[in-house]
Amino acid sequence: MSQINKKDHAYQMIKRAIIYGDLSSGNIYSLNDLSDMIKTSSTPTREALLVLEHEGLIDPIPRTGYMITPISVHDVLEIFHLRRVLEVEAIRLAIDHITKEDIKFLENNNQLENQLLNNSNKNKDKEYYIQAYQINSEFHIRIAHASGNLRLAKLIEELLSEMERISARDPIIAYPKQHVAIIKSLKDQDSDASKKAMKEHIENTKSRLLERF
Repeated sequence: MSQINKKDHAYQMIKRAIIYGDLSSGNIYSLNDLSDMIKTSSTPTREALLVLEHEGLIDPIPRTGYMITPISVHDVLEIFHLRRVLEVEAIRLAIDHITKEDIKFLENNNQLENQLLNNSNKNKDKEYYIQAYQINSEFHIRIAHASGNLRLAKLIEELLSEMERISARDPIIAYPKQHVAIIKSLKDQDSDASKKAMKEHIENTKSRLLERF
């Protein structure tokens, strides 16, 4: 494995451990602790930690180690405020640009979410949350790109990436009904209904997640 691949591997392993709680918020871990956990040498681990620091997932503590950055209620409120502003605008623009292929993708995505929900057990594991987050993100990203504004879509993708750690606390992250009204409004090319459906969906998700903090 090349040095670049080792770094990417270390990055993905540590990021997943942070997102899904294997590394606890507020705790401090040394470089050796993290290298041993992911079974990688210190150099790629250190390089991966620089990226994670830039993303705000860790804070370096001089001569001690790395603290896992806690998530606050303020963080949740800020992210959802931006999601509401950006995604409501994205779906407004998407009304005039969305294609039949886009609609078909969203409908298939909704079916995948339904299958995941039906096949999961009551004690949902990490793999369930990873899949649910991926399906949900793909739904919102497709609408963002259908807006025709690539910079807007990029900002939404970045927010959704930041959302993964918060979404891991959502007990019903895979809930197909939450996207049905959005799909219908896009099929009907109803701008007012689409904005309302997206806003309600985001606000409902925010309220549900705030209860977990």
